Amino acid sequence: MGLGNAGCNIARAFSKFPQYETYGIDTSKEADITIRSRDTHEAYDEHFPNLKRKLKFPAGEEVIVVVAGSGTISGGILRLLHQLKSQRITLLYIQPDLDLATSTQRTQEWVVRNVLQEYARSGAIEAIWLIDNLSLERSIGEVSILAYYETLNQGIVNTVHMINVFKNSPAVIGTFVRPSPLSRVATIGIVDMDEEENEEKWFYDLTGAQEVVYYYGINKEDLKNDGTLFRKINNFVKSKIEDGIDVSYGVFETTYEQKYCYCIKYSSMVQSYKELLDDQDIS
Repeated sequence: MGLGNAGCNIARAFSKFPQYETYGIDTSKEADITIRSRDTHEAYDEHFPNLKRKLKFPAGEEVIVVVAGSGTISGGILRLLHQLKSQRITLLYIQPDLDLATSTQRTQEWVVRNVLQEYARSGAIEAIWLIDNLSLERSIGEVSILAYYETLNQGIVNTVHMINVFKNSPAVIGTFVRPSPLSRVATIGIVDMDEEENEEKWFYDLTGAQEVVYYYGINKEDLKNDGTLFRKINNFVKSKIEDGIDVSYGVFETTYEQKYCYCIKYSSMVQSYKELLDDQDIS
């Protein structure tokens, strides 16, 4: 479910997979659910419509809500989440390039991002996954102007989808550790298995990580015949172990020719705390 233009575009991109039913909420007539346009962030919060009749889900249904905080319509996100309180919500939060944002957009983004992290930490939703468009762009590589947002959106959707698939599939082998219920602030990423050093490419610069999970997708032929694979995976995972961070992994059989590795990093820390500390003059 997407709120606002960016959220709707990402939600719509999930429709290529049969596992998802998608909804877009925006002020445009092209949206699945069109709401009245408001002039301010505060007005969306105050006048956000009741959509319960249009959003009829069974209690406990898993719902991914996508929102970009710099948009004025993001002022209604808490009202929307309240109407979905009987569902299991993972919030996919998109942080745009703030260097190009107006002062109003930067303020809106900062408020929404931090309020939603506190909302997640309270247990009101399952988790918030933070994605920074600049970090995502660096992970993907060169992106053409005409395909810029479509390429970024596909990168998000494909990664989220594969993590969901692995979470709901039995692992061939693994050492999964269930994340702490306090670790509800997270980001996702990929590991470039084509490179010798297996470079991690995270979609957000998350600080204060407490758990990291790696999901390996390997085809049956390699699982059967590559005698070095288990040692390589074990060595890589061991190299990521640090004090205070639990690291685990799972290996899953796929039908893809190429090897894949997706990852999640969890924290209990609201990420703005680092920003606030960086702003302090302690000299």
